[in-house]
Amino acid sequence: MIILNIIGKNLMEIYNNIDALHLKLGCNIQEFEGGAGLPTSYSDRLAEEINLLLLGCGLFDLKSCWLIALKGVEAGSFLQGMVTSDVLQLEIGQMQSSLICANKGKILHHLEIIRSRENEWIVSCDPGEGRAVGTILDNFHVREELEMRLLNSGEMLRLDLIGPDAEKNLVKLGYSPEKADWKFESGSVFTVKLNLGKLPRLINLVDLNVIQNFIKHVLNNDNVDLTGQEAFDEIRISEGIPRFGVDYSTENFPQEAGLADHISYNKGCYIGQEPHARMHHRGHPNWILVWLKLPEDSEANSGDALFHNAKEIGRITSLSGIPSKGILRGIAMIRHELAEDKNMFALAVESQPIIQHEALPNTIV
Repeated sequence: MIILNIIGKNLMEIYNNIDALHLKLGCNIQEFEGGAGLPTSYSDRLAEEINLLLLGCGLFDLKSCWLIALKGVEAGSFLQGMVTSDVLQLEIGQMQSSLICANKGKILHHLEIIRSRENEWIVSCDPGEGRAVGTILDNFHVREELEMRLLNSGEMLRLDLIGPDAEKNLVKLGYSPEKADWKFESGSVFTVKLNLGKLPRLINLVDLNVIQNFIKHVLNNDNVDLTGQEAFDEIRISEGIPRFGVDYSTENFPQEAGLADHISYNKGCYIGQEPHARMHHRGHPNWILVWLKLPEDSEANSGDALFHNAKEIGRITSLSGIPSKGILRGIAMIRHELAEDKNMFALAVESQPIIQHEALPNTIV
């Protein structure tokens, strides 16, 4: 059984010390089960954070992501049957996005999976999703020769560095791009690359014993600072990356969410595979996420309905607040038949159509 409940005094002290850095900058922190906080937004710093992500380096504290390690000779084959992506194709030091789906094909959980060793994979869960993911893995693990453990309870936490200076700043701490597993002071760090669209992103699993000094040394560099979920969302929207719980949910199929990079049609059986294959080869979903372009002076908001020929055809799920060349970017869930043409959408029945749309970068075709 995976250990799901061990949150010791020392770990809480580390959580509190890291959160104090965010609070000093006026950050709002969303706390999840076990006391791990996620920095969501800072007062009056959004433009500065976005500038760091685009031109320097932002440190995104993701200690609230549960890290579940699966180790053993059958760990890979077990995980292969649980998730949508082909985990056996991962090389050591690689990471990929994936999903756990229900028998009928709808999404249950979004994951990011790391191949850490020959017979070890690490599942990084979205904040607040860890216990549910761990329970599913426990329930399906019957005879396979593997062990599962929660790294957060005493081994490692996750910190992401995002931006063009991310790798340069890690190299100063001892990281070599040729090796995922490296030493910082007396502890270990495991670093993998998984870009945020076109933007460099290095995911670091950092030993608890050195994580506070790791953060301190990273922040001592020029043009580096803490960033939160709000700034991350601005970047992912501009890159056309949907987020689970915001743009799609447990009511959606992967095809509706445009997640071609999360799913394999060649690896064989996994939970939900049959409905995915049928939809891929014989039909299409009723709804689909698309990428929007809106004039920056439009009065749109996330959650607003979209209209075509006086009919409601979908809703905006995410909307950027930072314009680029007079354009705002957004993501919307619309009727599939409307995604196949170039017609523009309106924000009200009698309004002028002003919103363009295109396929998300990873739409399944």
